[in-house]
Amino acid sequence: MKTNSFAKIWIAVTVIAFLLEAAVGRTMQTSLINNGGVPWRLQPEASGWAVLAVASLIFGFAFAYVFLQGYQRGGWVEGIRFGFWVTLLASVPENLGYAAMLPLGRRIPLEFIGGDFVAFVVCGIVAATIASNSARAHAARA
Repeated sequence: MKTNSFAKIWIAVTVIAFLLEAAVGRTMQTSLINNGGVPWRLQPEASGWAVLAVASLIFGFAFAYVFLQGYQRGGWVEGIRFGFWVTLLASVPENLGYAAMLPLGRRIPLEFIGGDFVAFVVCGIVAATIASNSARAHAARA
């Protein structure tokens, strides 16, 4: 059951992370440019999308693996809880670190944290739903 759930969660989270992070990235890119927060040249389109795709695959793999290690059959509410903790673990320290080292101000890192929170909670809800449905299907077959 875990292997079947893992593959489904990995694929779903990879797609969701790619789409939501692309949307958040596009929104934030505009905010960064308008506030003078991008003194460097942005990545060319093709390589930027390729890096985002690879990052989403890695994120989806890690998210599915860690999620299934602690999954307690709590339904979609557990997905919200997991997304909250992933945000605290992965997004908050990274973005606060960027805020301390780069001239971004306070608003831009908070926008990134908010965007990550939405993406991670949606990924958590989807992962919990898939795991719950797989557990129910496995129980029905037994």
